[in-house]
Amino acid sequence: MIFLFFFLINSAPAPLVEATSNGNGGFIFEETRIKRSDFPSGFLFGTATSAYQVEGAYLEDGKSLSNWDVFCHSVGCAENGENGDIADDHYHMFLRDIELMHSLGIQAYRFSISWARILPSNLSNLNIPQLLPLYILSTLCLLFCVSDSPGGRFGEINRAGIMFYNKIIENLILKGAMI
Repeated sequence: MIFLFFFLINSAPAPLVEATSNGNGGFIFEETRIKRSDFPSGFLFGTATSAYQVEGAYLEDGKSLSNWDVFCHSVGCAENGENGDIADDHYHMFLRDIELMHSLGIQAYRFSISWARILPSNLSNLNIPQLLPLYILSTLCLLFCVSDSPGGRFGEINRAGIMFYNKIIENLILKGAMI
């Protein structure tokens, strides 16, 4: 999709390959060329990310464990013990990422925030067994989220987390992107 998207942004026709079954266990491939001008006026080209999949910065600047952090560190979760500790390192490289989106003509950017970065919980202080099922972990997260602690539902607000997302928003606005 990124390959196709890159060509659409640059107005060059891009191949879109569709595969349909031929009824004999094989496929028939049909190529169509599309370009940015094939889309209606006012169509916004954009991208989207998920915090866990791109941010990295595992437990940096006051971030606590999220359910994905714990789950992806459990035995057998991913091939070769891979996890999101570094991911795409968007936490440290967001300015470069925003510049890249701008250079490609991206007009809209949807990103998620890590609540564990904004409102860190006390989950990082728990001794959670590595094989703890995800549904139990999610229940623990909910219990921490709805507690009546003095600092809020999770705990104290993490100013470093707020500053990180503010910097992303400010730089996107400077580049003219819709958020």
